[in-house]
Amino acid sequence: MVYTWKIMEAVSFLIKPASGRCNLACRYCFYRDVAEKRAIEDFGLMSESTAEFLIDRAFELDADLLSFGFQGGEPTMAGLPFFERFVARTRERAERVGTDRAIRVQFTLQTNGTTMDADWARFFKREEFLIGLSIDGPRVLHDTYRVRRDDSPTYAAVIDGVALLRAEGVPVNALCVVDEATADNAEFVYRHLRSRGFDWIQFIPCLDPLGEAPGGKPWSLTPEAFGRFLKTTFDLRYAEWGRGANVNVRWFDNLVTMALGQPPESCGMSGSCSANFTVEADGSVYPCDFYVTEEWRIGNVRADSFAAIRKCETARRFVESSRSIDPECVSCFAFPLCRGGCRRDREPFVDGKPARNRYCSAFKDFFRYAGERIMEMAKAETEARIAFQPQGRALK
Repeated sequence: MVYTWKIMEAVSFLIKPASGRCNLACRYCFYRDVAEKRAIEDFGLMSESTAEFLIDRAFELDADLLSFGFQGGEPTMAGLPFFERFVARTRERAERVGTDRAIRVQFTLQTNGTTMDADWARFFKREEFLIGLSIDGPRVLHDTYRVRRDDSPTYAAVIDGVALLRAEGVPVNALCVVDEATADNAEFVYRHLRSRGFDWIQFIPCLDPLGEAPGGKPWSLTPEAFGRFLKTTFDLRYAEWGRGANVNVRWFDNLVTMALGQPPESCGMSGSCSANFTVEADGSVYPCDFYVTEEWRIGNVRADSFAAIRKCETARRFVESSRSIDPECVSCFAFPLCRGGCRRDREPFVDGKPARNRYCSAFKDFFRYAGERIMEMAKAETEARIAFQPQGRALK
């Protein structure tokens, strides 16, 4: 018997229902920096009519899976009723379209965790949300930069929020910003997150202000520190992999996927940008969460379809401007897995082209250090897949 498989078309939307509004004042917040550079710093709360336009436009696309992710600022500042209406309308539209073809919907939300209560937790459980929760390791590091507007700490409130979510059975992933202090305490941070029960972790290099030369802030992450961080955390992740532990570290997992010859799911690792859909509270659409500026506005859901937005000249220019490859990268031993890294880490541009990634030296050092073990993990993954493939069936 011969099986044929249809490639599933999945489309993701990153939605900011409360714009950049937040109940915290994290000192390194990249979105506050981006918003302050715009003519309109705060787009307010997303109206019900704008949300309806967004949902209806999404279902116009020929997609099998629609993924709605909410971010901010702090997205829960839009209020629970907003999310209840959004999810209800989305599910109603999916059922209506489902008479002609099946469409799956999924929901994710990134939160600082301090606004959680039982009502939120029950809602997330009922509607099968995946939650990404920002936690920068142990209290002493987390409370350095993740503070309230009066500079009071937030770690205890975050841990309470995690407990509430887990009590309802809501899946929670850890999102950890890597600044210079975090990098210098890599093992401490990793072991703390694991001890708190996080088995899916995303480490996010701290960003310097857009358009400025990097390295000028107290939290700025140097390539040297980042290189040390990558090696230490990989050693810990690799040791757990060897013991068969169920743990995922997003960047490392993507490297294994790429070593298998498959595309990464993390857009910043693909080597060039695509025109994604980041939707601000007023319905304006931008190609990337890092570039929600007037220069890169590519449409508005109240006036434009997502199909037209994706094909507009500004979206094309955004994608094309990311494809420049530094001549030294082409012949670099690390390029098949590095691919130049995220465009945001290649700012500021020089003569209209992205510079070499600021973490180039860190990546080279890391791949020399861990490359063979990454290939070992990829080989083991290949062997596991072969072992589970049904015998006597040709897969196409």
